[in-house]
Amino acid sequence: MDSRALRRQTSELETKENIPIEDEEYGEDFDLSVSSHKRKQSGIPIAAAEAAMFNRSSHSGSGSPLEQIADDEEVVPDSCNGKRKSLSRNVSFSDAAAYALGRSKSTPLRVSPMSSPMSVDLGEAFDQENSSFYSYASSYKLLSTRNMLILAFITLAALFMTMHTPPTPDPGYDVSRPVEDDAHNEDGEDHFEGVGNALESYTEVNKVRVYKSLDKMEEMKSGGPRPADRELGGMHSFSNVCLTNNIDAMRYEHDPTTSLRGLIYFTRDQEENLRRCVPCSNSESMDTWDGSYDDEKVVNHKCGMNGLHAMYATSAGDWSDCIMKEDNFQLMKKHGQTQSPTDVTTVHIFQEPMFLLQFNALDVEDALFNMLMTFLPFYHKYQSSGEFPFESVISHSVEGCLSHSHHPFCELLHQMNAFGRAQEIPWENDKNTLYCYKTLYYNQVGYNRHLEHEGHVTRETFGNLRNTLFMAFGLPRKRTVEGREKDEKIEGEDLLGTKIILYDKKSREETYWTDMEAVITQAKTLEKYRDITFVVVEDFEDLSVAQQARTFNEADAVVMVHGQHMANAIYAVDGTSFVGVGCSDTVPLVGNPRFMELMDSNYRYVTKCIGDNGGESEACIVCQDDKHFEMTQPVFENIIDGVMSSLKK
Repeated sequence: MDSRALRRQTSELETKENIPIEDEEYGEDFDLSVSSHKRKQSGIPIAAAEAAMFNRSSHSGSGSPLEQIADDEEVVPDSCNGKRKSLSRNVSFSDAAAYALGRSKSTPLRVSPMSSPMSVDLGEAFDQENSSFYSYASSYKLLSTRNMLILAFITLAALFMTMHTPPTPDPGYDVSRPVEDDAHNEDGEDHFEGVGNALESYTEVNKVRVYKSLDKMEEMKSGGPRPADRELGGMHSFSNVCLTNNIDAMRYEHDPTTSLRGLIYFTRDQEENLRRCVPCSNSESMDTWDGSYDDEKVVNHKCGMNGLHAMYATSAGDWSDCIMKEDNFQLMKKHGQTQSPTDVTTVHIFQEPMFLLQFNALDVEDALFNMLMTFLPFYHKYQSSGEFPFESVISHSVEGCLSHSHHPFCELLHQMNAFGRAQEIPWENDKNTLYCYKTLYYNQVGYNRHLEHEGHVTRETFGNLRNTLFMAFGLPRKRTVEGREKDEKIEGEDLLGTKIILYDKKSREETYWTDMEAVITQAKTLEKYRDITFVVVEDFEDLSVAQQARTFNEADAVVMVHGQHMANAIYAVDGTSFVGVGCSDTVPLVGNPRFMELMDSNYRYVTKCIGDNGGESEACIVCQDDKHFEMTQPVFENIIDGVMSSLKK
């Protein structure tokens, strides 16, 4: 385009009479100055004029008012050094406009002089380093009709895309279909969120989905039980099930327990059964899930298995509504199976495989045989491979069981590292929150209570467990006779001296031995017992778990009123002689011959005398009532003599 055409084009644009010019710097006396130049007849485009006249006036360094710049001088900023440059009025604006349209300053411009006397030294004014001026001048090129149409099209397209893109969900809202996010919340916990079907609304924190609206939950369909290991029995896995607590079990008149749970099994097969949500009573042993039991005729569904009583529903909301019906609630109460929670408003679904740690926390001996003797072969297998099939553990029996709870059985599990790297999940006692599991492993309570399953617990697995516990608790005496004899030779002293530990339970409100101290005092005067050390334990409840373990470890023989403290037998050395004393006709669990075989030890149970015998010719006790008994001196000596003859050295 030649300069004549350019002049015709630019002359069509008019500017206002006065153009405000900004100061280069904002100072305290900042204000706008108005140029005295008249632009009406100059034909200068507005954008180019603003660029050329940028910083036309400035504030005096001395703080004097703004001064008008003379007409024979223009000033432009130097972007590199911040100084002003004077522009002599020798070149027509056509050169400047051509430069703004993209011409190189090195290309000669053949233009006719404009009517305006304004001119400039291009080499100085349009230096390429002057980025501020160049950007202003270049903007002129964007004002063409074609470019404006393109810009309008891009703007409309962006607006269309914005209107049809779904908004990002607020983290505070319930969402569904979680999408992993690398960010963490303020507490450092992983937080996942997503957006999906409105009927699947939830939040997910640390791989736990939280539903706060039951009617928006996705339908759950349960599966199982499936054997956790085809070669080993006693552990099962379920999918998509929920657990409840039996709040009546702690109030049972006989044998209160913390080992009963309800399992909600989701299926539509029981949809027409009005008692689908009611568990069977706990009146009989239920060895298998598919077994037939008397209460099935009452509730019209399968009962479940020991420790895990089945209930059926189509959804969490259906179960909550079902148990709140008066007839069902009263039937549960009659069965001693009142469940918690009841009025469910929130559901937590754990996404990672979970192990249910379930045992009777009120009886350590019961926990040892009902839980550990079932779990032990699985523990041995998982420890050997270094892989456990579950990621987390949850216990409804003792809160914080694996975190040094000081409960004897929990401490045993902790010291043996029973669950590898699986983390214990705290149980929140919330009457309105239902806990559910995508995959749940259940170690069947009582499956190997009497060690009746041949080969389930071997001498090797049991011996390895005890070695682990001896090391974990720092017990002084080696487990095996051979190990103790080796220590005796090294130390040069008799570490196998006879020590008998006795306990009468007089400090407990239970069955106790009324005259134990009297018969012990008499026995100490006898010559045949001069090498025996009799140690009396006042109360095991006053001893820590480690102290109880050490007490049994140091004993050659144990003569005690039976109770849960006898579970400490697991810390005793091989060859220990055990004597249990009590009025019950039932032999305690620790007296199981199979258990004594695993311990390489022996057990004798002394119970009440029959008829008028009085305990003279046989080892028996005289039971005054269910809580008190006494023992004659001859019977006590009979017991001690038997212990001495059975000890292995």
